[in-house]
Amino acid sequence: MLKLAREIAGELITEYRQGNFGENPFRDKAPLAFIFFDLGISSAHFDFFERGFSFRFDQPLDMRMNAQSGISAARLLATTDEKELARIFFEYGEEKLSRRIAREIVERRMTDPVLTTRQLTEICERIYPPRYKAKGHADRYPATRVFQALRIAVNGELDALNTALAFAPDLLAVGGRLAILTFHSLEDRLVKHAFRKRAFVEQQDPTAKSNFAAGDFKLIEPGGIVPDEKEIAQNPRARSARLRILERVK
Repeated sequence: MLKLAREIAGELITEYRQGNFGENPFRDKAPLAFIFFDLGISSAHFDFFERGFSFRFDQPLDMRMNAQSGISAARLLATTDEKELARIFFEYGEEKLSRRIAREIVERRMTDPVLTTRQLTEICERIYPPRYKAKGHADRYPATRVFQALRIAVNGELDALNTALAFAPDLLAVGGRLAILTFHSLEDRLVKHAFRKRAFVEQQDPTAKSNFAAGDFKLIEPGGIVPDEKEIAQNPRARSARLRILERVK
C-alpha cells in the first residue's frame, strides 16, 4: 500500500514527503499562497484489501496508515478496557450502542480474540436490532461507526488535525487560502469551529500560541461547499464531503 501511494504521489507532484498533517511539513515554505488538506481516506485503502479498513472483506484488523508505527486495531481491541473502548466508539464514531459493543468485545476476547474484520462485523451485527440490518446505505450498516472510530483512534487522526489547525493559518501569505476537505461530522466540526475562531475572534488571546487578531481572516462560503447530485452519482463516496476555506486578508 505504501509503495502504491508513493508511486501515485510521484506521478502527480515532483516533491512530497511521508507524514501527517500535524507534523507541519510547510514550516520552511511560508508564507504560502495555498494549503490544501484532504482528510479523506484513499479509495485504495478500502479497495486493496490489506489492513482491514473495510468490512467488505475479511482481513486482519490493522487499520494503521503506516504499518511501521503505532499499534494495530486488533491490538487496541485486545488491550483496551471496556470503558475506554466505549469512549472511543462513542466519541470517534458517534456510536449510540458503544457500551454494548464494547462489552461484547471484552467478553468475547476472553476466549476468542477479535483479530479480523469479519469477527468485529459479526459482533456489531449481533448487537444492532434487526431493522438496521436491512438498511443498504453504508452509513446505516451496523459496523460503519465502529470501524471509523477504530481507524481514527489507531492513527490519531483528530489529534493531528487539531495540531494542523493551530499552525496552518499562520503560514498563509496575505490573500492566501487554507482549504480543508472533510468526510465526516467529527472532523468537519473541528474545522468549522477553528475557522470561525480565526475569522470572528473579538480580541487577542494572551494565552494563545498564535498571533492572529480580529480581522486577519475571513471565511469563503461560510457554510462550506458540498458535492451536487451529479458528482455524487459519479462518485458515491463523495456524498459526505464538505470543503471549507479560510482566507488571510491582512
